[in-house]
Parts: sequence; structure tokens; C-alpha cells
Amino acid sequence: MRAFDIPDRQRDILTKTVEMYISTGAPVGSHTLSEEIDASSSTIRAELADLESRGLLTHPHTSAGRVPTDAGYRLYVDALMAAKEPEASTFETPDGYGNVDELLRGVSEGMSEVTRLLAVVAGPSALGDSLARVDCLPLREGAFLLVVSMESGASASATVSLPPSVEEEEMREILSSLNSWLGGRPLGTDLELGLAARKALSDHNPLVVGAILEAVSVLGRATERGVFIQGASALLARLDDLDPASLAAVIEIFERRRWLLNLMSDALARSVSSSGVVVSIGAENGFHNLIGTSLIAAAYSHRERPYGVVSLIGPKRMDYDAAISTVRSAADALTYCLDTRF
Repeated sequence: MRAFDIPDRQRDILTKTVEMYISTGAPVGSHTLSEEIDASSSTIRAELADLESRGLLTHPHTSAGRVPTDAGYRLYVDALMAAKEPEASTFETPDGYGNVDELLRGVSEGMSEVTRLLAVVAGPSALGDSLARVDCLPLREGAFLLVVSMESGASASATVSLPPSVEEEEMREILSSLNSWLGGRPLGTDLELGLAARKALSDHNPLVVGAILEAVSVLGRATERGVFIQGASALLARLDDLDPASLAAVIEIFERRRWLLNLMSDALARSVSSSGVVVSIGAENGFHNLIGTSLIAAAYSHRERPYGVVSLIGPKRMDYDAAISTVRSAADALTYCLDTRF
């Protein structure tokens, strides 16, 4: 999106136009703006025409007032985020959860209730968590405790039974070779150890290697923290704000897990890169059919490492101030909760 440098009065007119359009859903005319802006209707009309020529406003038909374009929303949101100091976290994480999945689900429910938008909270494995290492502890003859650790800090363990002929030293050699090969490889939807890992471990008994790789695959998937979505009914209740094509596209995105994960992974990467909340408006979402929607997202962390992403999705005509504050607060609260309780 190209940068705009516009005079202060035009910036005020654009801001009021966006805020009035968000509030009412009706195109905003010069007469309505003259009640808010210290200028005559003729002056405001001229400024509106110039803002339209810059691509920041448009109008549905000849005699109508103006509505913001994606570029107009972008200028408004950028100014909003630059002018507002980050608030202390006011979002409260749910009580009574027994594990991380329940916590993430509760946060998605809370975000949707506060904003009446679609809330999506994604955990690490859903976004391509990577294996960090595999360790073992001998328990008794032929039995080992196998521990799989992920880059996100998640881990899982289980007892693995192997032939009695497998010595502790051989097991350690296998895991040393496996850990050298792993190198932060992503978990994905189906742990890709397969042929490449077997080749890396070709000097060892293939039956033992196969048993270990199968156990690692199962344990890796056990660490998965999924994607939690709340607020579909709230989105459906706003049909007047979301055109049918965009609504259909949103529904399709959530039916196709790969598309949703791509959307969340991109939001996570951009949030980590910018160290804060990111807002995607219309075509910026990367999916052509989502041109009627906006996405607000922020990464949350566990022990100073990115762990996942919280986000809100809704019509472009949304309360950006409230949505941005909610996403920022939810990410901060979730980070604090993970760091202090897990």
C-alpha cells in the first residue's frame, strides 16, 4: 500500500468519514461532516473530491456521500495505531482450564464475546512447530522412557518397549544420530521422518529404528495445540456488513484447514517481525475473496519464544480501536499465563 502524506484538514475529514461510516454503514456527505469539521460544506466537498482523487475515498453512486477505500482504511488504522499508546492488559484468561488446549479455547471464546467478531487462536503445532530433540531414559530391560521436545517448548513422553538385545549405548547412538538429523524440522500434518531419517540411521538395526521413529511420530503429534475458532454466529449476524461473496469465502477458509493455517502462519510471521499487532485490510489478507474483511492479529509467546497467534476477523466496517486493543490484551494475557503456569 503506497504511503500518503495529506494535509491535516484532509486527515481530519478522512478520519471522521471512516468513523461515521463504521458507525452508521451509510455513505458520509459534506453536510454531515460540516457538523463535525470546522469548515464550510463547499470546502469539505472540495477536500472530499481531492481525497477521492487520491484513492482514499469512493462513492457508491453519483449523488451519494463517500465511503473509505482499502487505502483509506489503511491510513486510518495506521494513524490510530501510531497515536495510541499500548494499554496495560485488560483481557482476563479463563479460570478452571486443565491444559493449554482448554486455555486457548477459552481465550478464543472470550475474544469473540467482547468484540462480536470471529476469533481464531492458533497454537504452535498447528502453525508448523518443529522438533527440537529426542531424549531417552532407561527404565528396565527392553524399556525406555522416550521424551520428544518441540521448538515451542512443548514436550511429550511415553514408555517404549524394544527387544532386550537393544543396549542403552546403542539407543543413545541412535538418538544422537536422529537429533543431528532433525535440525528443527517442522512437524507438519504428518511427521516427515520417513526415508530421510531411516537413511540417516542406516547403520543401526532397521527394526529398532522403525520402532523409535514410530514412537517419535506419535509423541510429536501428541504435543499439538490446534486452532480454536469462536464467533461464527456473530459473523453471520452481521450480514449487512459483509457481502455474500466475502461471507462465503470466510466460511470456505475455515473449512479448508490448509488455507486457514497459511493465513495464521503469515499473521504470526508479520507480528513477530513487527513486534506487535498487525492489521490486514481487504486484499492485504492474501485471499482474493476476502476483500470484504479485515484481520487483526498478534503473536503470543512462551518463555520469550513465539508460541502462536491470536486474531479477529470481521467486516472492514468494524471498530478497529476495540479490535486492536482486544487482540493486544489477549496476546499479552496469554503470554503471561503460559509463562507463569506452564
